[in-house]
Amino acid sequence: MRAESNLIPVASDVQQYIENPKIILDNDLALAFKELRISSLLNSAKIKKRTGHCVNRIVYDLILIPFLMLGSVHLFVRAQYEKTSSDKNRFYRLLEQANYNWRRFILNLSYRIHDRISMPDQEHFLVLDDTTCEVKGKLVEMASYVYDHTKKKSILGFQKLVLGIFDGHHLLPIGERICSGKHTPQATSKATKYRKVPKAKKIDPQSPGAIERKQIKQTKLEKAFSLLKDAQKRGFQASTLLMDSWFCFNSFIVKIVKRLKLQIICQLKHLPRTNNYLFNNKRYTLKALYTLVAKPKLRMVRNYHFKQAAVTVTIPETDVKLKIVFVHNDDNDKWHAFAATNIKLSAKAILEAYSKRWSIEVFFKNSKQHLGYGKEQMSNLDSIIACDALVLMRYAILTYIASKENAKFYTTFDNLREQNSKQCFGIKLLQYFLDQLSFILDKLEEFLQNDFKEQAIELLQALRNLNVQFMPEQTPLK
Repeated sequence: MRAESNLIPVASDVQQYIENPKIILDNDLALAFKELRISSLLNSAKIKKRTGHCVNRIVYDLILIPFLMLGSVHLFVRAQYEKTSSDKNRFYRLLEQANYNWRRFILNLSYRIHDRISMPDQEHFLVLDDTTCEVKGKLVEMASYVYDHTKKKSILGFQKLVLGIFDGHHLLPIGERICSGKHTPQATSKATKYRKVPKAKKIDPQSPGAIERKQIKQTKLEKAFSLLKDAQKRGFQASTLLMDSWFCFNSFIVKIVKRLKLQIICQLKHLPRTNNYLFNNKRYTLKALYTLVAKPKLRMVRNYHFKQAAVTVTIPETDVKLKIVFVHNDDNDKWHAFAATNIKLSAKAILEAYSKRWSIEVFFKNSKQHLGYGKEQMSNLDSIIACDALVLMRYAILTYIASKENAKFYTTFDNLREQNSKQCFGIKLLQYFLDQLSFILDKLEEFLQNDFKEQAIELLQALRNLNVQFMPEQTPLK
């Protein structure tokens, strides 16, 4: 018999980490959980269980995944519960629940953090953008072929639309919507689990999971409007929305201005079929407006290597006015257009405000590179939503901790990862020695009960001499 087979299975590092009150009080993440009252936020979003392990502790386990240098829930579960089968199920059951409202949870969490770290005199901007996340496997629920601008080709996955609020220093993610395209893979599997009744037909039609499946085919603009409406309803105070050229449709701009009373600053692109502008009672496309009106007005900006010209226009059939700032680089023939619905802003103020939109690009990079965004390896839509919510939660809590310490995201992330990895390694090492000691004590008890005093003495002498080559199984019972 090998000694390793008799060792007591090591419980979850994180679970032991949580159960030790002295350690948990010294941990920044645990302290943030307590200060933000994460348990009450989970309960208000109906993320709760009747019996079994506490949801708050399970979520805490899942939050720590990137800080343990693990890339996914699967790797975390495999590393922590490779010797047991029952413990790992609590993580998968939590992620697969269609009745949990993760959207509401993130909205409430971000509002609570925003209320604590934002300054009343700061100007706040809502920032809207989307990113593509590739999936592996044609059987992922609701996955479709979407165009990835970075790879310049279509990929199998999702477009994920994110709304955040930026205060000049920190971006907080407010909410996310998953967008699926029309072209889906036609694939079937011989696996038994894929021949069962689809989950969409088994869950409650009024559950958040069922509602998400009904809305999955909505357009990106419809989901963007829904995100903005939810943010205003929750109480986020911001007067301006920043967005890139994909959202610059006149109909969408008018809808936001009229119905949500928000000002918009965005980049424009040449869309002759949908976007026209009135200048001196004449209709122009964006390209014609630049060529015929703005180009003669271009003037070099002092201390900068580009020319600019501002033109105030009206969106046809409405009273919504736009101040369009055209920017032309001397090095090439390319030009860019930036628009603001607040025509009182100067050209410099419009360009400076639009530059703050870059904060959401930083969010996407950090989340994908450090927090596992889009790497969930799940085939169930509810699990994908839950994993995305955990990523947004990690980013929001890191932002909260960083604001308290007056630090940056990278510094906060690296410190927490180093802290948690050292503590978890120390706990695992201690548990290993405790298991070895328990095994040796059991052997001593067995020797003494069977009156094998010589073997017991040899074992004690080996321990005293730290003879690592001596193993208890080398002394068989006779």
